[in-house]
Parts: sequence; C-alpha cells; structure tokens
Amino acid sequence: MNAIRPLSLFAASLLLAATCAAAQDAAPPSAKSPADTPSVKSIVDQLKVKDDDESVNTGATRSLRLGGAAAAGKVADAPTAAPAAAPPPASISMQIQFAFNSDRIDGASATTMNNLASALGSDELKGRSFQVIGHTDGVGSAGYNVRLSQMRAASVKRYLTEHGVTADRLSASGKGASELLNKADPTAAENRRVEIVASGG
Repeated sequence: MNAIRPLSLFAASLLLAATCAAAQDAAPPSAKSPADTPSVKSIVDQLKVKDDDESVNTGATRSLRLGGAAAAGKVADAPTAAPAAAPPPASISMQIQFAFNSDRIDGASATTMNNLASALGSDELKGRSFQVIGHTDGVGSAGYNVRLSQMRAASVKRYLTEHGVTADRLSASGKGASELLNKADPTAAENRRVEIVASGG
C-alpha cells in the first residue's frame, strides 16, 4: 500500500505538468499585449524637444550673440567657453511587424501605426521633420537586409502619408543589420524594428 501511494502522487505530478505544457502550446504565439503598444502620448513625449534641450539651445544662441559682439570690436573680459556637445536627436524605436520576407505591415501593428500617425500629426510635433529608419536582424546577407530595411521604412512612410502626415516631413532609409539592438543575439525579434528620429523643425 505504501509503495503504491508515492507512485500515484508521481503519476499525478506528471499529468499536471503535461496539462500545463499543453496549455502553453495552445497560447497564441507572439501575442502582443496592449502594454507593448506605445500610446500617442508616449510617442509624442519621446519625440518632442525636451525642456533641457531647449535650455541648451537657448544658451548656445546667447553665446553666439556674444561672439558676434566681440567680432564687431567689443572686447570680452571672460574667456570663451568650449561649445557644449549637441544633445542626441529625439528618437523612438518601435516594433512594427511585417509579413515574412515582405514590406507589408502586418495587421497586428495597426494600432501602433495609427498611434504613430496621430502623434506625428499632433500640435506638439506638427512643425518637425522625421527620419524613418528600418532595421533588420542579422539573418541573411548584408545587401539583402539593407534592401529589405529600406523597403520597410518606405512602407511605414507611405502608411503615415496616407494617414495625414505630409510627405515632405518624412524621409525613409534602411540600415539593414548594421545597428543591432541586441548584439548578443543577432536573430532576436527586437532587432527587427523601425526607428523614428527627429531631424529638424
């Protein structure tokens, strides 16, 4: 009797583990949770000029005016400070899904794309220009990946212009696998992305 009971418990444990594994297999692969989709506000916040950037820009303008006065013959008592390094441009990387080996935007990314179009058309960003930069993972040849990333960036630009963003505010280019986000795993999904970079305005 005592030998049978541990065997029954062991069998029950195996049955429970198999049930859990089957439930995991039945879950939809790569299902995207709403938390993964950036909101219009979060996109705007990442792409707009920050207060810190504005103060840096104001300071740079002030020093240029002082330099102009000195060049006109006025002597400056204080030594000129080295120019501050320009802050990196505002940017956001987005996981936009495409059909396999294609530049067709997958329906799973419809909300992300609509939010991006709304953000770029917002009052806070309407005066700015942006680069749409495509990136691939490390699978495939360098030349192929560059072409695919260019096509995908162009596809995102086309979608945005069809949803109210004027074409002259956007440029599209592709970098293939030259700037992997996850260099430890070149095949990782996060490497397949589209980056939006503020380029002017």
